[in-house]
Amino acid sequence: MTKNDLERKSATITTDCFEMLNEAMVYLEETALVPKQAEILKTQFFKIIDLLEVMPGIGTIYENGMRKFPLGKFRYNIFYRELETEIEILGIWHTSRGTDFEDEA
Repeated sequence: MTKNDLERKSATITTDCFEMLNEAMVYLEETALVPKQAEILKTQFFKIIDLLEVMPGIGTIYENGMRKFPLGKFRYNIFYRELETEIEILGIWHTSRGTDFEDEA
């Protein structure tokens, strides 16, 4: 089986998730030692979303029908839900904040 044989589900990114991503990028722009860290985070985020569209089952089962997947080398997890026809991207959560991510939808 090849990637082309897999059915792609489109991803919908919630407003909350976009806000979380923006907050993470602002934080990195203000504090990172490497100036382009915020842009790298954003690029990695969308690469993982692309992967989840093809292979939504690769994330770890979390709770309440949610899954999580690590955001590359960054200490964030992407939380999402696989629906019948799409992938709903719920948020990103820094691991230093614990495991208390909750879907507010």
